[in-house]
Order: sequence, then structure tokens, then C-alpha cells
Amino acid sequence: MKSNVTEISSKVKNNGIAICQNWLANEDLEISKKIVSDINCAKGDYKGIFEPGIKYKLIEIFLKLRFKNLKYTNYFFNLSKKLGLKDIASEIFGTETKLARADCWIAPISDEPVLDWHFDHAYSGAKNVTKYISPKRQTIKFFFYLSDVTSDNGCLSYIPKSHFVSIALRKGIYEGSIKYTPYWKLNDFRNTILIDENYSYLKKNVDPKVLNTFLEETEPSSIKNGNTKKYDCQPIEAGGAVIFNDAGAHRGSKTLLSKRLALRFFFRKY
Repeated sequence: MKSNVTEISSKVKNNGIAICQNWLANEDLEISKKIVSDINCAKGDYKGIFEPGIKYKLIEIFLKLRFKNLKYTNYFFNLSKKLGLKDIASEIFGTETKLARADCWIAPISDEPVLDWHFDHAYSGAKNVTKYISPKRQTIKFFFYLSDVTSDNGCLSYIPKSHFVSIALRKGIYEGSIKYTPYWKLNDFRNTILIDENYSYLKKNVDPKVLNTFLEETEPSSIKNGNTKKYDCQPIEAGGAVIFNDAGAHRGSKTLLSKRLALRFFFRKY
């Protein structure tokens, strides 16, 4: 299936996320599954991380002797080109982008979320930060599922338009208009934007309707009662994908029924 660049990019620009069903051809799906199963690593394991550039290749060959990994790297990077991912990412950002990395992993069956509600580029919740990241640093992630996902079985959840709020907050912190407080977790993020001076700043930099809707939808009582399940991107069959701006609020759900095989591509502005 050929992706619709304009349709996907428009959804990601406006809502922060888009879903693309049955994107991978059967042959690409089966080869990708075989590679991920062969690597068989957890999220973040170096064995499942692939980076562009000659430096990475030299390290793999001469320091780690991972010749097979180079073969996998070439396959995934060629797959990215075949699918036209760079064109989509560039259309979303309105400027040239580059593939920063790809990764894959297997999430085991678990009654705990793969990763609960959080924000990327948020310093992992550190209390003391000395160098702030520019709000221009954003990533478009192409998250391919190599196994079927549903609610409570591996799907990604994403709060629409939350990327607008997060980017505005990061802008305020970066330029010194907002004092930094930890905001990696969703509840910490809410507490940060509800500080009077922060809220006043954000109202001037985000559509007030978007800001207030976000606050309403993320009330602690709503989270506790499971009302955010409406943000689950599901069901998606193996071979489908979600494309999203990782500045927005997102989470990886529980994997109650089966292991989740995942393949991701990260694109950033030049």
C-alpha cells in the first residue's frame, strides 16, 4: 500500500497523530518480524538500535563484530526509503528531515503499561536541569506494529493536539518565560501548566480552546476512571502503523494477551 503523504501529514500536523492500516507489504512484514524475533531484545537494548552514518558502521564491525546487525540496518533503512517516510516527515515539519535512528524490540506479556502517560523531551522528570532543549527539536516517529494490537494489548495511546501545549511549554522554559518544574509524567505536566504565570503564558501561545480541552480531558478523575481509553489507537493489525509527533502526551498500553513486536523510525529536522 502506498501511503497518502498529504493526508497523513495533515493529520499529524493538526492532531499530532495518524493511523495507517496495512502499510507493510506481506513480504516486508514477514522479513521484519523475522529480524526482530532473531534480535529478540527489550526496548532500549543496543542490539535493537540502528543508526545512520559511517561511524556507527565502523563501531559495529571493528568494536562489536556485529556483522549481521549491519545487514539488518541496511534492510530497515532501505525499507524506510521504500515507504517514503522521509517525504512524510518533511511534509509534516515543512522542511527537510533526516532519519536519526531506527529501533526494534519485543515487549513481553504484562499487566503493566509498556510506558504510562508521559512526554518526550522532558528530561525524564529530572528535578535539576542545566541545559534546556530547543522547542524546535521535535521527532516524528513511525511506529510499525509487527503483531496485532488492541486496547490493553500493546496499542499506543495519544491525546490529540497535546503536542501544541507541550511545544509551547518547552518554548516558555527555553526562553526563560517559564520556570522549569518536572513535567515528564502527565500529572506533573498538568501541575506545571496550572501554575498561574505558566497558564497565563500558555494562553497567549496556544489556542485557549486546545489548552482548556487538554486540561479537562486529563483531570485526575478521568485518568483514574479510564476515560482516556478513547485515545487508544486500536485495533491495528500487524503491518499497520501510527505516525506521531512525540512532543504530545502518549503511552504504551499493557500487553495482556500477547507479546508486542515493534519497529520504529525516528525523523528530525536537519
